[in-house]
Amino acid sequence: MPHLGEFMKWLIRRAVRKGKGAIQYEEEIHFGEILQIGRSASQAIFLNDIRAALEHATVTAERSGRYRVESLIAAGVRIDGSIRQGATIGAGSTIEIGTTRITMIKPPEGYEAAVEVTQIDKDEIKARDAATRLPTTLSETWLSGRRPAWILFVLALVVGLALPVLAHYASRSAGKPDIPGRSLWETGELAQAHHYFGQDCRQCHEKAFVAAKDDKCLACHGATEAHADPVKFPMFELAKADCAYCHRDHNGPQGLIIHDQSLCSDCHTNLAARTKSAQVADIGDFAEKHSQFYVNLPAWNEAGEFKPVRTSMDKRPLMELSGLKFPHEKHLGAVDGLQSPTGKRVLECASCHQPEAGGAKMKPVDFESMCQDCHRLSFDRNIPDREMPHANVAEVRYRLNEFYARAALDGSYRDQTLLPPTLQRRRPGQEVTASERQDVVSWANRMTLQRTDAMFMGNCQMCHTVTVNAGADLSNMYTVAPVRVAGVWYGKSEFTHARHETMSCDSCHAAAASKTSADVLIPEISNCRECHAGEGAKGKLESTCTACHGFHQAPYPLKQPHPVADEFTAKEQSASTAP
Repeated sequence: MPHLGEFMKWLIRRAVRKGKGAIQYEEEIHFGEILQIGRSASQAIFLNDIRAALEHATVTAERSGRYRVESLIAAGVRIDGSIRQGATIGAGSTIEIGTTRITMIKPPEGYEAAVEVTQIDKDEIKARDAATRLPTTLSETWLSGRRPAWILFVLALVVGLALPVLAHYASRSAGKPDIPGRSLWETGELAQAHHYFGQDCRQCHEKAFVAAKDDKCLACHGATEAHADPVKFPMFELAKADCAYCHRDHNGPQGLIIHDQSLCSDCHTNLAARTKSAQVADIGDFAEKHSQFYVNLPAWNEAGEFKPVRTSMDKRPLMELSGLKFPHEKHLGAVDGLQSPTGKRVLECASCHQPEAGGAKMKPVDFESMCQDCHRLSFDRNIPDREMPHANVAEVRYRLNEFYARAALDGSYRDQTLLPPTLQRRRPGQEVTASERQDVVSWANRMTLQRTDAMFMGNCQMCHTVTVNAGADLSNMYTVAPVRVAGVWYGKSEFTHARHETMSCDSCHAAAASKTSADVLIPEISNCRECHAGEGAKGKLESTCTACHGFHQAPYPLKQPHPVADEFTAKEQSASTAP
């Protein structure tokens, strides 16, 4: 049996506006309990409006003469002037969707429900939008733009100008608080080293709005080394260079020093021609214009003092005469390991070369902690665990003589047959006679001479150059050539291993193929250029001059009178006073 709502009869009356304000009504009939509203052709009330959904809302007629409106979209529908998702309304209520208004009317005779569909007038829409629109201009509010503008202008003038001026010129009396406002005129944050006096601008600026002068810098930094020797480089640029040319404060905690390549290349690009010196190289860019590296090779002067010689790595043959015999190839080339007193041992670079605490340089190679595990200094097969000291000849002979003399007296030497007959069978507690004491001294001296000769002319010569001094006494019979290696290879630059931890040792040092300790295993410039290039480099690490080189390296302090600067100043003054 069909539902009663299926036979409910709706009157849909449409009001169509004609010319000169006339209105014409068109009526149609709809059967059903629910009246569909939307932009779809299947809807009972079709809305030709892009703002309407295909199925926008429904109106259900109730037997009591009321209507139930339900929105089918999340945005809701406007019912009696307010947006809602649903409501129960009666005759006289309106539904608005876009520019269409649907009014619930009292159904005429023969109908159970009725609606009237009209188009909302454009003027009405504009008026409604204007009433709900928020103000967009100051004139639409109760505020006035002139008064707040003047208030803000005066406030900015006081805070930005008056307070800083007052703070600068006000007397700083004891017990009187400082006037705030100085920091408003700072062009940027001070360097980290200058923060402790940052509120006192007069420490650097003698006059307001005037840049800091050199004398203010030298008051604290007078003992700092100058850039270059004025006698060797008598150049105007060095004589008259202001501190502020290279050091600009108010650039942040780390911005006091300029790291641009131009800081150095402005002078060093054609330095050889300007100084007329063949000893000076022209430097402009690390990748394109930079000389070969110079290293400090171990050397000694006539007085026997260690004086390393700065030598270009282009020189061939390049040899490190350190006084040490050490083939890297034998220590690193054994894949299965080297035979040691404790068994097979595989060595690598880190076995002997360990970085310092800061990671910049390597610790000196130490025999006792790095070599003695394998190269033991045992001197007697009867006491294999006892080793002689790794020191000078006199100390070695003293220690060995002391050891053998004591061993003979207390009877602790294992091979009694090597002792003199008078000492081979001594009763415990028996006093040593004068003749026995003489036998002990003679035997200890003979054993010391044998062991030292065997060690110095045998094991020691594996790593050191040993010379026999004919006719010398026992303490000076042998001379071991001293070992002196270059602790700092690059004397004019800085290098830190800590920044190269991601690189393997053999990327820079060809130690595995070195057959003699005379090989210089320091990398040349071509090796560094595989990763580094100059300023603006693409595909490589950008490295400017200050990445490796310092600036203040002259042998005299900045505050010391500069002969070239004084001479130039005198000429400048005489030229200004000339008629």
